[in-house]
Amino acid sequence: MTTTLQQAGLGKYLVGRSAFCRGVEHLPVVGDLQRVNVEQLVRLSPTHVFVQRSPDGVDGVLRHLAEANGWHIVAQPLIDLHDVQALLRRLPIVFSKAGIAVRCQSLTDKITEALRPIEVDARPSLLIVSPGPSPLAWGRETYLGQLVEAGGGTNLLGGETWTTLSLEDIARLAPDLVLIPSDGDPGDLAALETAAGADRLRVLSYPALDLPGPHLVALAPEIRSIISSYTRLP
Repeated sequence: MTTTLQQAGLGKYLVGRSAFCRGVEHLPVVGDLQRVNVEQLVRLSPTHVFVQRSPDGVDGVLRHLAEANGWHIVAQPLIDLHDVQALLRRLPIVFSKAGIAVRCQSLTDKITEALRPIEVDARPSLLIVSPGPSPLAWGRETYLGQLVEAGGGTNLLGGETWTTLSLEDIARLAPDLVLIPSDGDPGDLAALETAAGADRLRVLSYPALDLPGPHLVALAPEIRSIISSYTRLP
């Protein structure tokens, strides 16, 4: 959520962060989705508190603090790119004097374009799998899942969000392609090569790829290129 606020031009208004936020390490940590540093939050006295949850999932202590101090809570889950667009539509209303409406609309339009389905000759079956000893797979209802579906691929996980797969699961599903998201060196891929075949693996590398936000539209051309250039293996 911090990343989206920064890309929308609101970075200068940030006064606190979670321990996981990037590019704002100079700001004090006020907590995360599990715990809130009450003293720090009260000391900073924000006007708005952004929470990456649905409204009914906001912590009761935080609700009480907001009511007592006159803070406005903006609660928005960020699982897919439609969620990101929903946040971008809300920002000009929340910050009507910040002059960001044009920027938010531009970012929203770019996401819409990135999610526009394209036609491909062969629609390959895919898995999106983060590397590791217990591979985490991305379903269709995630932001990467949406980009893959729009790019002409068929995600074998269906409507799920994230789920852990065993190497046996990957071998049984027999995907045509395995996309491996990474914001740097993906590490040792030997196990995935054994499960799916080295010729089926494609590393998708991009900074902050693990964070949902408008910046992810830059991945759309690469994903479309990988899928459109796919040739079914014998």
